[in-house]
Parts: sequence; C-alpha cells; structure tokens
Amino acid sequence: MVLRKQIGLGVMGAVVSLSLAFLGGSERTATIAQTAPTPTPTENPIPIKPDVPYVPTPETVVTEMLKLAGVSREDVVYDLGSGDGRLVVTAVKDYGARRGVGVDINPGLVRLSNENAQKAGVSDRVQFLQQDLFQTNLRDASVVTLYLLPEINLKLRPKLLNDLRPGTRLVSHAFTMGDWKPDKTVTVPASAGSSLPRNIYYWVVPERVAGDWQGRVEFAPGRSQPYTLRFTQQFQQVKGDAIADGKKYSIPNITLTGDQLSFSRAEKIQGQQGAVQFKGRIEGDTLKGTASVKWGPLARNFPIVAKRSTQATKW
Repeated sequence: MVLRKQIGLGVMGAVVSLSLAFLGGSERTATIAQTAPTPTPTENPIPIKPDVPYVPTPETVVTEMLKLAGVSREDVVYDLGSGDGRLVVTAVKDYGARRGVGVDINPGLVRLSNENAQKAGVSDRVQFLQQDLFQTNLRDASVVTLYLLPEINLKLRPKLLNDLRPGTRLVSHAFTMGDWKPDKTVTVPASAGSSLPRNIYYWVVPERVAGDWQGRVEFAPGRSQPYTLRFTQQFQQVKGDAIADGKKYSIPNITLTGDQLSFSRAEKIQGQQGAVQFKGRIEGDTLKGTASVKWGPLARNFPIVAKRSTQATKW
C-alpha cells in the first residue's frame, strides 16, 4: 500500500505511519446436448451430434498437460471431452491422482474409456460419464482439463469461474479463454505423435476480490486506525487503492492466486528505506493476513482483518 511521510515522529511513530500508509481430454468430442435431457451412464444413449470433432491428443501433450497442472495424489482431475479416457487414466495411474472423472457425449467413447481404465488397473478410481458438460457437477474438481474449441471455451468460462473453487487449476490444449489471460503458456515441440508444435494454457481460478473491504489496524494498545481497501478486478488481474484518514493511496504490486492475495511497497521515510509487504487469504467475505513493516533496523508485523462491505457478484 502507500507509505506517508511523517515529519517529527519518533522511531515507533514512523513505523506506525508506514504500516497505516500501507493499509491506507485427451480425445475430444463435444459434450453439449442442445435439446435432449442429460443422460446418465445407465440410461439408453441419446443420439446427439457432437459440437467438437473427435481428435486424439498426442500422449506427449497429455503428459505436459498433467505436468503443467502439477497433478499429485491429492487431486481430483476432470477431463471435459475425455475421448478414450487416456488423460484421466494417465492422471490416476502415472501421477497418482486420488480420482479421475471423464465427461463425453459419445457413448462409444465412454465404453472404450471404461475398457481402457480396466486394462490399466485403475477402474476403481476413475469414472466416465456420458453427459452434457454444461450439466456436469464440477465442485469437487481440483484440476480441469480441456481440448474443445474457442467458442466452446468461452461459453463454458462462466461455469468454470462460478462453479469451481478458487485455486482450481485449468489446463487447455490449443485454445485460450478469450480475454481471461492464462497464467502460463507452454509449447510442446513437434514429435513422433504430433507433427506440429502444440500450445498448452494454464489458469488458476481466482477468488472474487472486487469491491470495498473495511478494517481497522491497531498500532498500539487502545489506538487504532480505520481503513478501506478498494479493489477492481479482471479475473486474476487486480488493481486497488487504500483509503485512510480521508486520503486515497494507490496499492501497487498486487498478486491474486486463487484465494491468496499479496501486495507490497517500498519507500523512503525521513531518509530511511521502508518496506511493507502484505500476505493474506480471502475467506468468503473476510480478508485475513499480516502486514510486515520494516523501517531501517526496525521491523513489526500487524495482523490485518478486513470485511467485504459490498456484495460479491458472479463473473
């Protein structure tokens, strides 16, 4: 946040001023049922024309997608448009994912996926659904993978942002999410399984932080200062201001990763270099964290608790 120059303050006063200023699938077929009801795996298949053609993802790309997502034994991996199930099977068998779920509209591919899972010895930890991906419950996913089409990604984006928990990782083969910029982009070189280089895009679902947050920092027993944090947001990109003592200060260097929020500022006060760093977590409508203040040889930490005072809206 912002550091205000204070003339004539003692050492502790400068530290307090500094703190207040700081606060001041792998194989793809479309999974969209346009008019028919959503089938379950036990219902008779309903013939629906796929919106995305079935195109196998090279094994090298599958491997890089799972590496980029950082899949581990704690993860539940959903593959939307899962084809023959290779990504889900690989996630469980080779990366130790706790569970894998594939979603595809093609009943033949769902059957083939189940056969492949059985052959790989992971059928007890995977599930394949013949289902419209827009009707799929994604709440327990920690990783979601995609190989669809640009227009399908954009249509799916609101569901991913609103239904998935902040911190969920998304990986898309070949196609982006429009103006939601990826956190990382990796290019897989051409190989025996892929005649052309392939791009893979990675996002972390951000928490909604936009709005006003009200708090009060206690800098001495019985002495405190109210403040307002005001954030604007475009996905994981956040800008903000701090309002304290009737003045507004720009907050630089804001980073939002899932529900983790941090920012920092460095400035000289009375000839001494000062620095403030905040690290915290958003828990619903509460922002909790610590502001670490350093001024010359002195250092102090201030606990920060701010409450959201404006309604959080959907994406």
